[in-house]
Amino acid sequence: MCDLGLALTLGSTLLGAAGQVQQAKATAEANKYNAQVAEMNAQIADKQAKDAIERGKQEEQQKRLQTAQLEGRQKAAMAANGIDLSFGSPLDTIVDTAKMGEIDALNVRTNAYREAYGYKVQGTNQLASAKLDRMRADAAVKGGYLEAFGTVLGGTGKVYTQGKALGYFK
Repeated sequence: MCDLGLALTLGSTLLGAAGQVQQAKATAEANKYNAQVAEMNAQIADKQAKDAIERGKQEEQQKRLQTAQLEGRQKAAMAANGIDLSFGSPLDTIVDTAKMGEIDALNVRTNAYREAYGYKVQGTNQLASAKLDRMRADAAVKGGYLEAFGTVLGGTGKVYTQGKALGYFK
């Protein structure tokens, strides 16, 4: 007949191993969930990047339209005052307005691309985080099984040592 101490040691060992496996599975599931969240965040960042580009295009177009309207008002005002627009300061004013308007439009475009780049970097980081979380999930499962196996081996060694001391094993 088996000694109660041996049975308790063996039971404790098996329960400990089962607990380690369950903990590893729970950790793995949490890491997989985090990976899914990171992937969703990457998709959101990608959409934000596309939105930034689209908003930038619209704002750039609007800036060019505003510049054209300003040029038109300048030309109308100068012409109404009988000023020749084909040379000198009036022409310089119109050319400068066009240049500054184009610079403003290009700045809008550049800023939109910078904003989009930030979102793309954010998305790339989220995808890297998702990959890392999946690796952690795999490692947690493998580590849990290895810890459980070590617990079983250690418990079996204790049972053997106790059983030998009690004369169950020769």
